Amino acid sequence: MPVKDWLARLENRFRLWSIVSTLVPTMGALGLQLLTFALTARGLGVEQFGRYTALLAIVAVGVELIGMGGADLLVRAVSRDAVRFGAYYGNMLLSIAFTLPVAVVIGTVAATGIMRVDVAWPLIALALLAEIGLARVSASTELVMVAHGQTARAGWVRVATVVARLLAALLFFLIWQRHDLDGWIVLLAAQSVLMMLFYAWLGARLYGMPRCVLLSAEMKSGLLFCVNQGARAMQGNLDRMVLSRFADADALGVYGAASRILQLGLFPMQVMTRIFYPRFFQHGAHGLAASRGYALRVAPAMFGTGVLSAAAVACAALLAPRVLGHDFAGSVEVTVGLAAALPFIALQYPAADALTGAGRQGMRAAIYSLSAIGFGFVLVAGVWIRGVPGLIGAFVFAHFLLAAILWAAAFVCKDVSADAVPATR
Repeated sequence: MPVKDWLARLENRFRLWSIVSTLVPTMGALGLQLLTFALTARGLGVEQFGRYTALLAIVAVGVELIGMGGADLLVRAVSRDAVRFGAYYGNMLLSIAFTLPVAVVIGTVAATGIMRVDVAWPLIALALLAEIGLARVSASTELVMVAHGQTARAGWVRVATVVARLLAALLFFLIWQRHDLDGWIVLLAAQSVLMMLFYAWLGARLYGMPRCVLLSAEMKSGLLFCVNQGARAMQGNLDRMVLSRFADADALGVYGAASRILQLGLFPMQVMTRIFYPRFFQHGAHGLAASRGYALRVAPAMFGTGVLSAAAVACAALLAPRVLGHDFAGSVEVTVGLAAALPFIALQYPAADALTGAGRQGMRAAIYSLSAIGFGFVLVAGVWIRGVPGLIGAFVFAHFLLAAILWAAAFVCKDVSADAVPATR
């Protein structure tokens, strides 16, 4: 066998093992997260879960807007030179600490003013502080491990985060027999602080102590990451924000349950992109045509993952009334409808990464920013025309349209220096 063919076969086996070893902890986390979600929904009830869902929609956006892209900057720097870890780890932690209070204040104002969430504002602020902080620190810890080429280990961080939340749910709802949203928020705050401290220690223990410096020269790149990731998070959560304004808590609780089930289908795509995305920068060094060619090669795998995820989510939805309670029976139809968007969401990743890998991160950020605004108009129009069914149709159509725009941009844009911007995820 020629050496070239032998190396190609070895590379394929290594890639397969990377996918399997990364999927195992991730799929385990999915199962545990589903159990935690079921305990929380049953424990709080449809009305309280609806109010909690509105807060979680803010959390999902806020987590991408804090940290000034410090985790993504760390991935770029460490993947090129591991010696730079200390400075970029310190920059990441300080950026999170400085921006988290700002996100909490803005989120509290949005929840009490625009969305009119029926929860006392101190508890809203506490919930946002706990949920945004833990989500950002845990995700950043995963990226620290990804930067060191340890994607399987990063998957176990997600498992640890989910297990800690599951234990909190078991303690609160089953052992203490508590069912009030206010008490749940207080418990989450304590648990989140402990987990954040643990992850900060773990990163230092495994890879080295942080240097307490803010890398001002990297601020522009970091802002690009915040805009890009924040806009994408807005697209995935704006539906619940809109619905919280136009529907009662019960309807929001049903829709929120469906959205949580849908989010489980996103994890397999995230695993696939973590394995594929470093290659975009290798190909992107030769220009957008090369990066786009690699996107075309991985697109079928991503689309297939999206289809399988949609089927799995639709099957999981059938169990919702038994698992969550009969008050959530309406979530079955909603979940099946929303699942139709997953193949289109999967197709967005390779086109977007092709732009980033070839140095067109600014174009990618512009598309996501403008589309976030467009999402708002489309979703509001859907609610006004047909209520929740209209919102579902608008959600699927908007993701189809975004995928088409990203692929069009990947074919139309001209090349720039691929070193102009770092990797993103």
